Amino acid sequence: MMPVSEALTAGAVLVTVAILLVWRRRSTTTIVGSLDRADVLMMPVSEALTAGAVLVTVAILLVWRRRSTTTIVGLLAVLLGAVLWSVCYALELSAGDLAGREAWGDLKYVGVVLLPPAYLAFVLQCTGHTRWPRWLGPALALEPLAVLLLLANQGTHDLIRYYPAGATAATSQAAEAGLLFWPHLLYNNALVWAATVLLVVTLSRLSGLYRRQSILLVAAILLPIMLNLLFNLRVAPFRQVDLTPFAFVLTTAVLVWGTYQFSLLDLRPVARSQIFRTISDPVLVLDPDGRVLDANPAAGRLVGRPVAEAVGQPVDQLLPTWSATVTEAMAAGVDQAIKEVTRGGRIYDLAISALPDRQRQPGGHLVVARDVTERRQVEERLCAALNHERVATDRLAAALDRERAAAEHLRTLDELKSGFLQAVSHDLRTPLASVLGISLTLQRGRGQLSPADADDLLGRLAANARKLDRILTGLLDLDRLDRGIVELRRERVDLASLVAGVVKEAGEELLDAHPVSLDLAPIQVLADAAKVERIVENLLANAARHTDPGTPIWVRVEPGDRGALLCVDDAGPGIPVEQRESIFRPFERGPGGATYAPGSGVGLALVAQIASLHDGQAWVEERAGGGASFRVLLPAPYGG
Repeated sequence: MMPVSEALTAGAVLVTVAILLVWRRRSTTTIVGSLDRADVLMMPVSEALTAGAVLVTVAILLVWRRRSTTTIVGLLAVLLGAVLWSVCYALELSAGDLAGREAWGDLKYVGVVLLPPAYLAFVLQCTGHTRWPRWLGPALALEPLAVLLLLANQGTHDLIRYYPAGATAATSQAAEAGLLFWPHLLYNNALVWAATVLLVVTLSRLSGLYRRQSILLVAAILLPIMLNLLFNLRVAPFRQVDLTPFAFVLTTAVLVWGTYQFSLLDLRPVARSQIFRTISDPVLVLDPDGRVLDANPAAGRLVGRPVAEAVGQPVDQLLPTWSATVTEAMAAGVDQAIKEVTRGGRIYDLAISALPDRQRQPGGHLVVARDVTERRQVEERLCAALNHERVATDRLAAALDRERAAAEHLRTLDELKSGFLQAVSHDLRTPLASVLGISLTLQRGRGQLSPADADDLLGRLAANARKLDRILTGLLDLDRLDRGIVELRRERVDLASLVAGVVKEAGEELLDAHPVSLDLAPIQVLADAAKVERIVENLLANAARHTDPGTPIWVRVEPGDRGALLCVDDAGPGIPVEQRESIFRPFERGPGGATYAPGSGVGLALVAQIASLHDGQAWVEERAGGGASFRVLLPAPYGG
């Protein structure tokens, strides 16, 4: 089924062609025989109306080709009403008899009654009132239908229009208005004036960029309204011929020309124009040469001039400090560029957007300056607060880590203290008890003990005293090493001779009935002899303490990769892998057998620190055949 708009367009073209055919086949003798002064006047009028009808039809075709907007529907209806009015009026004026003139005059009312509601609908669509009440369409159609029905009925025809008795085609007298014509005229004018007032109010809200086009549009609309009133009221010299169709031809030309040359009917910027004036951000519309086409009041305040003075001025004169930024963005050819600029101590985000023309070619530019000073200040304060909070958080985290580490250290120290007190109390209690017991025995048995018994007791007393001395000396040496106040007295030492001497002097109190095997290679080292003796004593004591009585101990001195290697091996339970480093820390104690007393955790710590003080090192390995192999590397003189 052909769409209604296409059918109306095709019908208008066919009517125009029919007019031309009828005009060409008129009876020449009838025209000549009946010509009088009025006929001479009517002939060029009808020809002009026919030409106008063709023009309006062409306008319809142009509008139909650009039917992408909703306002086109209303405009098509207006143009269709105009072409029907013009065509039928032309045929009425050119009719050779009164009956033909009356018939075309009645048919003319199809366009007459269509124009006012179509014009109202067109204005409502243009001004954005696209949602109508459901009753509005039927209500607007009632009066036109009633008028057409009255004209179609022979009995009521004269209530609208009629020719007086005695009128003939030769007189060219205009039809008289019937009784109901005046309510019809009042209704049509009410619709037309209401739509015009609405259009004028809407156009008054547009920015200055649309003012001249608006005035032209209103003038083109008011012209046919005024001419129609003058004709219907029979005001001379408009009583003989209705010039309204001529005026509608002119209005049609203005509407179509303005629509496609200046977007005259694109009144959607009405709402945008209201926003344009009231928006708080400065907005400038620039032409391709950088001149201001339009500006809102905020932009006028920004440049320090009234908007009327700013329009037409180059932007580099209004905003010289922003000229380079705006020119660069316009020359870049991008759809939108955002720059940050300053003016008068304020910070602005400058958004420069391209405005393409109707052919999608680059046109002017829209410049929007958004004041972001407060936002930047808030962002800076927020960043400063976040940085301050981050620093405070880092400090708090560091303090918590330190406190956690301190608490862990205190807990470790507490455990070490408990272990140390337990071990030292045992190591001190045993010799002290022996010293106290022997002292009391000697005191009470004075004169009663044999010399041999007295010598034995005195020997034991001296051994326990030396044991106490070793424990206290080890604690003091460890403290001095921790504080770094120990000085070495380096000299060339034969490590094999030194080890043999220490083993020989160790005796029963140090080795506790452990057989010792020696395998000593003569090697010179540069060391503090007294400190190296402490290393050997502590290794022997450690081996004897952590193994059962009678377990053999092997002592070796042999050359190493970087010096002399001292090895003290035992056949005890060995040292687990996970404890082979920790046992060299102060107060750390390793595992042992069932018959030994735990050590104080000082001897191996002294071994490691004295070795380190000599630029050597101490470690423990698993002995081949079971047990532990404690090793100390002492550098040889001159690296050899």
